[in-house]
Amino acid sequence: MKVAIVGVGAIGSLWATQLQQHGHQVICFTRAPSQTQLTLQLDVQPAIKLSANQPEQLASCDVVLITVKSTQVATAVEPLFSLLNPAVPVIFLHNGMGAVDILETKWQALPLYLATTTQAAFKSSSTQVHHTGYGNTLIGPHHHHCKPLSESILTQLNAALPNVNWDDNIQAALWKKLAVNCVINPMTALYQCKNGEIAQAQYQDQLRALIQECHQVMRADGQTSDLDELTAFIRQVITATAQNYSSMYQDVHHQRPTEIDFITGFLLKKAQQYGIEVPNHQRLYQQIKRLEV
Repeated sequence: MKVAIVGVGAIGSLWATQLQQHGHQVICFTRAPSQTQLTLQLDVQPAIKLSANQPEQLASCDVVLITVKSTQVATAVEPLFSLLNPAVPVIFLHNGMGAVDILETKWQALPLYLATTTQAAFKSSSTQVHHTGYGNTLIGPHHHHCKPLSESILTQLNAALPNVNWDDNIQAALWKKLAVNCVINPMTALYQCKNGEIAQAQYQDQLRALIQECHQVMRADGQTSDLDELTAFIRQVITATAQNYSSMYQDVHHQRPTEIDFITGFLLKKAQQYGIEVPNHQRLYQQIKRLEV
């Protein structure tokens, strides 16, 4: 395949290296338009060179992966619209929810897909990528008139970075991921700790309250997840990623803007829509916003 990847942070770089190593032609789009080539090294594998910022190549791509942060989606993709083949699937893979919804209306005519992943990666330098956790990637439709992604594309994505699967009900998976992010990300950013540390006794009341409020909003939005099931899932993620620093922790630590508006902010908007009080999330949102200043 010929694949465009917009955004070469940790996850974008992981996809870029894996796809190229599996024989696909990869064109990366970065924040430096003058950059025409990119070097990436995945773990201890040999470094590879990738083409970068070649907008004339977009029209002939088989699939486009958008892996920028939710806060960067609109500014990163709006300039590309006129260059895209309107039949080519565009897959958005980022934390949070709502970023695709705020794109200009013209985007809704394209085949747009949402994805969520439990793959974990980080970049220790501009060229060095580390694959720190193996997981699953789910892809589903952004709107009802989207056809399922072609089996050929799914098969080739799965071969490059397994496991990749189609999910007709992607909203359920996105909501579960959002609940995880609403709990782990802001707590670890506020307390400047690893994920596993929020399992300590002093955080348990806050943890329970945050999960309960998430569950209320999810139920109002039509999600059927049981409270005990959601609690167990979030605690499982905390345990599995105990030694990791969340992306929001890293953003606060490095004094970068966070994705709080598309994580907790999205939850707050939904809570307001349904008339649900979520004081613990509201407080946490305000605390993170103060840290961003």
